[in-house]
Amino acid sequence: MASENLVGRLLEHARRLTPEAAAPFIARAFDAGTDLVERIVRVWDPLTPPLRLRLHIGPFLNSRVYRLSAERNVLALRELCDLETTAHVLDIGCGCGRMAAAFTRFLNRSGTYDGFDAAREPIEWCQENIASRFSNFRFRCSDTFSPRYNPGGRVRAADLTFPYGDNRFDLTFAASVYTHMMPKEVANFVGETARVLRPGGLSFATFCLLNDRTLPLVAAGNSSPQLPHSLEDCRVRDLSDPASFIAQRETSIRALYSKAALRIIEPIRYGTWVGSADRSEMSSPYGFNQDIVIAVKLCSSNRESLSVGPAPE
Repeated sequence: MASENLVGRLLEHARRLTPEAAAPFIARAFDAGTDLVERIVRVWDPLTPPLRLRLHIGPFLNSRVYRLSAERNVLALRELCDLETTAHVLDIGCGCGRMAAAFTRFLNRSGTYDGFDAAREPIEWCQENIASRFSNFRFRCSDTFSPRYNPGGRVRAADLTFPYGDNRFDLTFAASVYTHMMPKEVANFVGETARVLRPGGLSFATFCLLNDRTLPLVAAGNSSPQLPHSLEDCRVRDLSDPASFIAQRETSIRALYSKAALRIIEPIRYGTWVGSADRSEMSSPYGFNQDIVIAVKLCSSNRESLSVGPAPE
């Protein structure tokens, strides 16, 4: 993990120093070189993006770990959400297709996968390398402003309308998306999730939740990453760049879900990101070290009966 983080930091530093006119050429050369190395050591795979894009979304220096993490995540969806091979799935913040590649080995031709992300280059890679091979897989780049991934975006995350119709999907998936959003942005995405889900459809999302158990541990520095600052009832890693990592109040998330007519299916599966000796994703159940929140979209007639807080299964 330390070596992966070091490589990621070096690449980010190199990117900032590279003249804009030379960046595309250097990126292609780097991708070709690292792809060749992976072919030689027999870890290359046509649905696995080049190293530069993998590090763009997380510490995936090892391509085998990249693929294994997605397979374990899909296993979680199969077991925890009773996901069927004919499901219509939306991947919110799909990055460079980590989950999409794993879904190609699970969904049949009657199932569909849609993914969107604010980062244009990873989406273009997915369109060229995954959607071109699987006609039931589609990728879109949203024009969402992100200082890191899409600084030229015209739409704020708090105002984004997902580019899909109402009641479209059986399952929505958002892994480590809300750990990079402020409360108003999370509120909009939760509301949009409810809109595009069919009644009875499931939302699977991960958070870092602050509650009576975790808040003292976070304040004491016993979390990964460490979140030393308070901001808008959240804890953040960096006040100058709050979106780099954020933990949200569990009571606030429950209220958002309730308002959106999404009933949380108890229990929330709390992760190992705080208070644990081993906080790595690969040693965590299903490959998530964050807290897993699964919720079902209720019929519109049930909205009035909702109340904030846990609901019985």
